[in-house]
Amino acid sequence: MKSPALRSTRDRLLGSIRTIESARRAGEPNYITDGIYQDGQLFRFACADINERYQRRRIEKVIAYDSAALPLAAPLAYFAGCGLNVIQPTGRGPILDLESIPQGCRLLLVADVLHRGSQLASAATILRQSKGELIEIVTLLEIASAKGSELLSPISTYSVCSLR
Repeated sequence: MKSPALRSTRDRLLGSIRTIESARRAGEPNYITDGIYQDGQLFRFACADINERYQRRRIEKVIAYDSAALPLAAPLAYFAGCGLNVIQPTGRGPILDLESIPQGCRLLLVADVLHRGSQLASAATILRQSKGELIEIVTLLEIASAKGSELLSPISTYSVCSLR
């Protein structure tokens, strides 16, 4: 059971999310999380929530999915005492220097928003090619109605907050 204060903070997180119409798909919203990064208390809560979850999981490398995930991935890598890489998405799929990931390295993929999951699925495929072990995918926001976490199964996902 979540305490009222925790529910209230998660409600404030969700309240700071903006939506704009997608430039790629008419009628489909894009979710903008910059309101969380601009509010120091909300950003601290999000970072603390993620750090608490992974502080004892022996993460060896944090992988940020594009630059939008860097503000969330960098503090996590710092507190976990591990390296940080960035996967850059392109029109042909994500790009990552596979040589920078040692075999058997325990990886955590960090993204800003989990929507449909197709981009994160292709990033997970790239990480499997690196022979690293993808522990989990963590996001700031999950759009539960889009069922992106189902597409990513059997990879487990964790989100700080979820929009239904």
